[in-house]
Amino acid sequence: MKTPMNETCHRLNPRRCATAFAAALTLALALPAPQALADAALTAAVAEQRSGGPLWGYELAQRTPDPAVRFGRLPNGLRYALQHNETPRDGVAMRMRIGSGSLQERDEERGLSHFLEHMAFRGSANVADGEVIRMLERLGLRFGPDTNATTGLDQTIYHFNFPRADAAALDTGLMLFREIGERLTLDPQLIEQEKGVILSEERLRDGPTMRAALAQMQQQLEGTRVPQRLPIGRIETVQAATAERLRRYYAANYRPDNATLIVVGNIDVDAVERQIRQRFGDWRNDTPPDTPDLGLARPTRPTVEYVAPDAPGGLTLTWLRPVDIRPHTPAVSREFLVLGLAVSALNQHLRDRAQQPGSPLVGATASVQASVYDVAGLAQLAVRAQPGRWTDALDAAVAELRQLLVHGVTQTDMERLLPGVRSEMQARLAQEPTRPHAAIADRLINAVRPHAPHLSAQQAMTETEPLLAALQPEELTAALRDCFGGTQPLLFRSTQSGAFGVEKVNQQLVGAMARPLAEPVAVAVADWPYTDFGPPSAVVARTQDAELGTTNVRFANGARLVIKSTSLQKDSVSVRVQLGQGRAGIAPRHWHAIWALGNAVVSGGTGQRSMAEIQQWRQRSGKRIAVGFGVGPHAFTLSGTTRPADLLAQLQLLAAHARDPGFRPEFGEKLAALGGSQVASLEARPAAVHEREVARVMNRGDARLGLLLSAADVSTTRADELPAILQPALAGAPDIVIVGDVTEDAAIAAVQATFGAGDERPRQSPAELKAEPVTGGGAPYVVYHRGRADQAVLGWYWSMPDHWADPALSYTGRVAGALLQARLVDTVRQKLGITYSPQAGAGGSLDVPGAGRLSVNIETPPEKFDAVRELLRAQLHDLAGQPVSADELERARQPRLESALKEPESPAYWLSWLARIQADPRMKDAMLGEVAGLRAVTAEAVQAYFRDHIAPRPPVEVVARAAGT
Repeated sequence: MKTPMNETCHRLNPRRCATAFAAALTLALALPAPQALADAALTAAVAEQRSGGPLWGYELAQRTPDPAVRFGRLPNGLRYALQHNETPRDGVAMRMRIGSGSLQERDEERGLSHFLEHMAFRGSANVADGEVIRMLERLGLRFGPDTNATTGLDQTIYHFNFPRADAAALDTGLMLFREIGERLTLDPQLIEQEKGVILSEERLRDGPTMRAALAQMQQQLEGTRVPQRLPIGRIETVQAATAERLRRYYAANYRPDNATLIVVGNIDVDAVERQIRQRFGDWRNDTPPDTPDLGLARPTRPTVEYVAPDAPGGLTLTWLRPVDIRPHTPAVSREFLVLGLAVSALNQHLRDRAQQPGSPLVGATASVQASVYDVAGLAQLAVRAQPGRWTDALDAAVAELRQLLVHGVTQTDMERLLPGVRSEMQARLAQEPTRPHAAIADRLINAVRPHAPHLSAQQAMTETEPLLAALQPEELTAALRDCFGGTQPLLFRSTQSGAFGVEKVNQQLVGAMARPLAEPVAVAVADWPYTDFGPPSAVVARTQDAELGTTNVRFANGARLVIKSTSLQKDSVSVRVQLGQGRAGIAPRHWHAIWALGNAVVSGGTGQRSMAEIQQWRQRSGKRIAVGFGVGPHAFTLSGTTRPADLLAQLQLLAAHARDPGFRPEFGEKLAALGGSQVASLEARPAAVHEREVARVMNRGDARLGLLLSAADVSTTRADELPAILQPALAGAPDIVIVGDVTEDAAIAAVQATFGAGDERPRQSPAELKAEPVTGGGAPYVVYHRGRADQAVLGWYWSMPDHWADPALSYTGRVAGALLQARLVDTVRQKLGITYSPQAGAGGSLDVPGAGRLSVNIETPPEKFDAVRELLRAQLHDLAGQPVSADELERARQPRLESALKEPESPAYWLSWLARIQADPRMKDAMLGEVAGLRAVTAEAVQAYFRDHIAPRPPVEVVARAAGT
């Protein structure tokens, strides 16, 4: 189950916080005096008590919520939110939130909130152990993407995404939520089995990044429960868990007045509301709730230096703020608006500084949180430095902050910010009718919080637009000064080596905060020079594909275009441009540099504009455009998603990067820092080290087929070698796919003015890329990671044919791999408790001849390898010896089949498949034949797969274990 080891790690990481107001409108606000905040909290609590149950965020704020949502509350306090939605046309997303997590645990219970979440799938009064997953698989849900649960510090969430919104789905989902809420059996024997699973998850989650985040929390949130209550708990309390302890936590926290149900999909809202009242109306729980004192943050260590092997390098400055839990009334929302824009202005300045040539900054990000689990408010500045330049980076980031604090936010800053805010609101309004069920459901979970009045896009725009029109730069300056001014911040430095000493680190900060400031230099306003790509070339062919609903266009200059006009997502258009030969065409002497290609084109800017100047132009214009660059097996790809009104600008942006790539020195200066941080993270993660070795062995060392980064790759890659790899492809004839809410004529005109303009361009012929089978049976391949001694991975692998060599076998392999995965979950995980997440899968590649594989890998301590091998042999022998039951086959196949049926309702599905078909017409057969191919898989075919292709051949075994073991 998706159970983050440390939700707070994410919430405290400024890189994970929204740093542009347009992204969320929910950054922090200028906080009033602590007494005012306490009074606001008391008022909310009294109102909640008088109501007879917990209130929604909109009730606390006395706001009118999104009228599309049916909010309700039963007499027992259970809240529910229901919404009819038709994207996709069928299906329903269901969530149950329990408003407690690890913060409610007693000392001897640390880890038991997460443990209880696991036990929710291990049997209840009306559902036997293991049957939850099985019944959901029969209805087409995949364990993981569709069936999951998450434990945080302050909440536990169970989620089901049903592919159909029929009676069976609704009955099953609501029944399971009621079972989880009140009727878990918590069998002592099953608790013992599950301990091994949770300890495996603890091993899986633990690593240098996690440990550094915990050290940072221990500094910032000292005096509170938060650093002592990570959801994964402690090994000793997990090992000592008993049914009695779990039942105590269960009774105190799983209660109707602490529960919220969310149901979104193609539903009859009235009927679902009646079902909720019938199923949950008699839920009673008279056990007193847990209300522990969480404490208030009182740090005693102003500066902390954390030095550990493979630790992520970085600096974080933290200004502690009073906790603000005020409901979001219009007045409070305006404060959020002001500081949200102010923080975005600061981030603009930091980004501009980081992108300057010679900058010591790799990146820097500011963020503010009004309340971190009600124990602190935080304003933070996180800094990533070039290797060996952390003191310069600290000076640079602090200087940018102080410039704004001293000289203030300017009208020029506002002119960069406001267009993006307005275009974001317009896009949200236009796209609201086609938001997916799951996205709406996940957003509704936040409606229980005081800061979430849950407005519709129209309500938000109506409320916000007048505020934007009246805003003055001085208001933003005042908000920044209130959050980042005044006292010296806490400083946390994380590094792999080179301890500087706390006193010297603190002296560096004192110096940075006091250093004389240079006069601010106005940033030159950058226009957009890429509006003329030459004379538009003629359309020489235009044909329709009625089966796919597409139009194919060929231009005289060699550009080819496929258009699928669809309103699957309103006001959204996606573009993909394929160029050159991709990885297939990269010569062996450049294989070590493949890792760096993805960033080279975007970060390198264009010949006439740097990445910073491009971002500035985009901000000022309010255009919703983006550029991404990918390295595929047979093509390089430029891509972006925009709205119909900005399609021409989007194509201009992509064409500028193709026809006039910059490869500017700013990117080269950051290359070592980017690669070094990736390698350090990888080497300490057993799964990543294992995956890299599997790729090396199974691909016979051909990096074009997929190899993860190594230290040798980073040290031998030079920025000046990248243009030679990419420029011939970028200059060639493009294949363009446009999918979205746009007319064919508009798409053709925009391409004709960009990629379809100018002289004829050469088209590179496809380069050969194929895989050779690897024979097993020899000694295991063993690699070593830099993690804990009890962290290890064992994997078995068999080479199989590609999809085109035997399509029926490829479809059978997909079902066979899913079936093996389900058996491993049932045995290795649930019955034996050996591992948290056994992995198995199979299939044949559509893109690379000869590439196919059956894979199995299991994380477990090395001393359990022999038991795992024996279990795998027994499972494979059984699968080869007799057909599986009809039920087991259906549970393996149905989730894949439902996914194949649902995917055509996603623009991303069409973008991917149409790009493949454009390059290889055979792909159309694979696309249209997927559902029939999966339906044709039989139990006999699955047996034959294991009997004829797996049982006779020994596997390739790959092991990753800790260095020195």
